[in-house]
Amino acid sequence: MNKKKIIILILFLIFVVILGVFIKIPTHTERTTRELQVGGFFIEFEDGTTESEVKDILESCNMPNYSIDYNSDIMQLDNYIVVDNTKTKGIMDELRKEDNWTDPIFPAFKKGNSYIIPITKKAIEDESFLEIMKKNNLQVKKPILCLILFEDGPIDWMNVAEINNELGKNEKVLIVSPDYLTG
Repeated sequence: MNKKKIIILILFLIFVVILGVFIKIPTHTERTTRELQVGGFFIEFEDGTTESEVKDILESCNMPNYSIDYNSDIMQLDNYIVVDNTKTKGIMDELRKEDNWTDPIFPAFKKGNSYIIPITKKAIEDESFLEIMKKNNLQVKKPILCLILFEDGPIDWMNVAEINNELGKNEKVLIVSPDYLTG
């Protein structure tokens, strides 16, 4: 290569480096958190939570204007059992002996001093499973699903995160999932 081409290549590379230093291209994460908006929530409440209790919980979390579909049938939910923290390992070992008793998509999770273990419909129809429940004095419960839609349109991700954290602290709230994302 001759000297002229080398000098042009070096100048071009210097220009690219200078351009890279002064121009900040937002990363995927920065774009997502800045632009992402949420239109509502799917919230699973513990069995027996009344519509009035749901409304009180939502009001305490500074929820923007919303509409609520209480005990929604928009999707099929698995049942669950609540197991004391000290008994969880033994019961999980018993439940794992049989395929398809625990939910493969939603694993057990800690809530207060207990674990919530999602249980499939197949399990509650199985005599062996029912014997384990009886032996351990456990009851199968059905969550209450509520679809919450923000009436004034989607809200930004940072507000959703704050609301999500507040909801998660409530003992009657099992699972919170943002509904339809935009941005």
